Amino acid sequence: MIKKITILFIISFVISCSGDDEFTRVTSEIDITIGNSIFVNNGQILVSGIKNSNNNLTTKFWIDNISTDSITFANLLKIDDIYRGSIDNLYRTTFINKTHNYDANLYSFHQGALMSDGNILFYKDNNPITTNIPNPGVLSAISFFNKQPFYSGHISKEIFTELQQPSFVPSIPFFWDGNSPIIELPMPEELFFRGTSCLLVDSDDFYVGGKTSFPMYWKNTEMIKLGELFGEVNQIYLAGENIYAVGFYNKNNSNSTGHTACYWKNGELFELDDNAQANGIFIDGNDIYICGSTGNVPVEYNACYWKNGIRVNLPK
Repeated sequence: MIKKITILFIISFVISCSGDDEFTRVTSEIDITIGNSIFVNNGQILVSGIKNSNNNLTTKFWIDNISTDSITFANLLKIDDIYRGSIDNLYRTTFINKTHNYDANLYSFHQGALMSDGNILFYKDNNPITTNIPNPGVLSAISFFNKQPFYSGHISKEIFTELQQPSFVPSIPFFWDGNSPIIELPMPEELFFRGTSCLLVDSDDFYVGGKTSFPMYWKNTEMIKLGELFGEVNQIYLAGENIYAVGFYNKNNSNSTGHTACYWKNGELFELDDNAQANGIFIDGNDIYICGSTGNVPVEYNACYWKNGIRVNLPK
């Protein structure tokens, strides 16, 4: 069985798709966790995520429902696995790609456009890399195929506030192979667009999750709509001929609270739990593992995973 992994943007809140900044803006006494990435290796279930303890954000790891450290977690990953890390002290989203048994690369992306001149940049192992893509815009997700990194992101539009202060809003989604000109992804003009959430590259095909007013993704330049109600796709996964998209939708068409964690298999909806969000997926044989969090609002989020639809809550 062919298994490919894509990484989410970025924690669309967190990667559950209200946005990373929502995870950082909580100001009350909090102890929040979410699961972002999940793997299975020799029967052991590995989950990485984010912990927010009174606005101190760290990457959190679990093995078989027990909290663990980053080294133990990384030792059980396979070469080329990639997982989502925490937001760093410069408010960048992070992804960690295991390259060798004792080595990994750190990729960091700004969460929004910062300037109108120059070219978009990102960071590899905290070293800035300037792309050939003109600003304003950002890269937001990364995927590997044959050890080559690929990216998705968006071009931004510069607008001015009532006080004539410049601001940037997402405008044009794109896919980038790291060298060639970007491939712009088609989108209806009236569609509300907030960025790209995840990316998967498989041979000649690429899949990009979009953050819009309904759950959707692009396969190459074809837009695939998964429902009418508000929702998002946070990871895309291929297993054989089957395409899985994991995320959430909202039965009340709300963009803020009360989401339903779910996944789509070849476009067919499968619900997991109400008041929950799904962020990552891994398929091992006939078993479907999905990680995310429960909670009606961000201050209630607690990391969990589902194995074939049965939820397991993870300790904080």
